[in-house]
Amino acid sequence: MSEYGLEAVLNPSEMFLTEHDSDSEILAGLAVAVALDGSRSFAVEVQALCVSGSRTRGQVVGIPSSRADVIISILMKQAGLKLQDSVIFLNVVSGFNLTETAGDLAIAASICSSFLEFPIPNDIAFIGEIGLGGELRTVPRMDKRVIAIAKLGYRNCVVPKASENLLKPLNLDIKILPCSNLKEFINTVFRPEG
Repeated sequence: MSEYGLEAVLNPSEMFLTEHDSDSEILAGLAVAVALDGSRSFAVEVQALCVSGSRTRGQVVGIPSSRADVIISILMKQAGLKLQDSVIFLNVVSGFNLTETAGDLAIAASICSSFLEFPIPNDIAFIGEIGLGGELRTVPRMDKRVIAIAKLGYRNCVVPKASENLLKPLNLDIKILPCSNLKEFINTVFRPEG
């Protein structure tokens, strides 16, 4: 809504992403999920802050707290992250409610990024559900999500290995990074360059 009436929103994902200047420092704890709302795909930024030794209680905004608790528990059990001594704050930018499991991988990536103090390059998106055994599971309409994120200029997309064959025929200008489980995902995204 503007002063002249209703106007079309050409790129709704812009509302859910932090502005990054090309020469700005990339911050730890930020990851991009691809969510569906009806028939539209949105790039949505998930933020995490892990603070060790704090006496405050963590907060979760825009993610069901029960889902956040499950993902944190899986990261501790299946990926071996020592999160029990950290207070974790989670937030989805611009008040978007990320209720579908397709955002699990982005939530895990933001937590790992903050905990490990390892910034994620801002050209990577994450799509996938995390199972209780740490396995990565495909979600509905993977192709539509990857096409949407490629159109937004993302160069890499981490997805469950099970969806790799579905995405190969798309022939998009985006590198698909398939992972089977959380350990493989952490080794793919959070390995030092060089």
